[in-house]
Amino acid sequence: MVFVSNQLSIKLRTYLGEPCMYFTFRGKFTKDVSQLATESWGNQFDDHPNKTYAFIWDCMEMSGFELAARTVWYEMMSKHKSRISKVIVISDNIMIRGAARVMMNLFGVSSTIFKSREAYENIASNVDG
Repeated sequence: MVFVSNQLSIKLRTYLGEPCMYFTFRGKFTKDVSQLATESWGNQFDDHPNKTYAFIWDCMEMSGFELAARTVWYEMMSKHKSRISKVIVISDNIMIRGAARVMMNLFGVSSTIFKSREAYENIASNVDG
């Protein structure tokens, strides 16, 4: 476990054979939690300077986010974007998927978006067992 709060948990996993950080968002994502979480996953990069990670953002329980939370997230992603191999977004909310697409285009990070956990798990379990 990299980070845990009521609004977000971050676990270390693998995805398609590579290290990843699995983010589970719950409720409204706030600036305060964003600051704590980005510090935590930023430290993970600092502690493992030669490692890249895929990010999996499970937003199925996310109701929204504060713009300030997104700004904090952008800043840390900008710092580490060369070490983020891809971002997988899981959300049934069109607004959250749209915001994620904009972010990925901004950073030029490879991304895949799934509308359900089941769709994601079908891909992940076929490779990672």
